[in-house]
Amino acid sequence: MATITEQRLLPLRLEAAPLSVPLTGRFVYRTDRPYEVAVDFRGAGTHLARWVFSRELLLDGQNTATGEGDIQVWPRWSGSEPRVLLGFSNGEQSCVVSARAKDVRELCRRMTELVPRGQERRHYDLDAQLSALLTF
Repeated sequence: MATITEQRLLPLRLEAAPLSVPLTGRFVYRTDRPYEVAVDFRGAGTHLARWVFSRELLLDGQNTATGEGDIQVWPRWSGSEPRVLLGFSNGEQSCVVSARAKDVRELCRRMTELVPRGQERRHYDLDAQLSALLTF
């Protein structure tokens, strides 16, 4: 099965920053890794960080608070434009960024169009991957 990659460059806002910080996130979803989504953060022309997390966090976080620990996602409907917030923490540092809800909704629509919920196993053989890791 051929791998399809969906990439979206989304404008982000660093929340709780004293000054506006231009930031973008390049969200990458690959059908051969259907359980995850990666985001590369860039600001001032520099790659700042890369996080890989469960796509379910992004899918569910559009409508309700989800996630525990390192990554949390939740919607915010107040203000001039609905947004989806993503909180990241490495134990020592943390940040919260937000994206327009309509941008996240479109990315999620495309991800579930490529691999519908519950169909991930058709694109990724978890048992084979575990067997390869556990073989001595």
